[in-house]
Amino acid sequence: MGWTNEYKKVWRVTVLVLLLVAIIGPWTFDRIYVPSKYSCSSPYFRLEGDFCGIPLRGITVFYLMASAFIDISVEFVTGATALTDRAGELLFSVFLSLFVLPFVSTFLLILRGDHPRRQVFNIVTWGLAAGVSLLVGMLMGLSDGLKYLRFLWGIWLYIGLATIALVLEVSTLAAGRRLSQNR
Repeated sequence: MGWTNEYKKVWRVTVLVLLLVAIIGPWTFDRIYVPSKYSCSSPYFRLEGDFCGIPLRGITVFYLMASAFIDISVEFVTGATALTDRAGELLFSVFLSLFVLPFVSTFLLILRGDHPRRQVFNIVTWGLAAGVSLLVGMLMGLSDGLKYLRFLWGIWLYIGLATIALVLEVSTLAAGRRLSQNR
């Protein structure tokens, strides 16, 4: 797979652009309670039982979690809350930062070039992102009902991209090592 090394800048930029598309896409549903005897008005549609929902973009999820992280941190520092009271929310906010790390590490590889340590860090970030996104995708999909998974194309595009990027980065690192050993 020598082409991965030859065209690495092209496919890395492509992955980053598609990653932005995935983050702009729907990741979960904003659910509201509407008794089933009433209809859901547009843009909401009926989910399971007494709930209507509208797809929520990944960027909105990140914004809400970043806001929650800042609020919880301020409350903790000022003494308005104990860490144990909001530890779950804080950990989930930190957990979502794993989605952003591959973007940053890949961007640094594009700007600064390949270095084995940067490449390994990038592989680790893509591996974590693939695992975390699959977990989040399954949890969000299962909580909203399996028949609605097709509406959440943003998270599934992210999962696919993370997996493909992981394979390409491992191939690039392996091909680079083979080239340096053959010299």
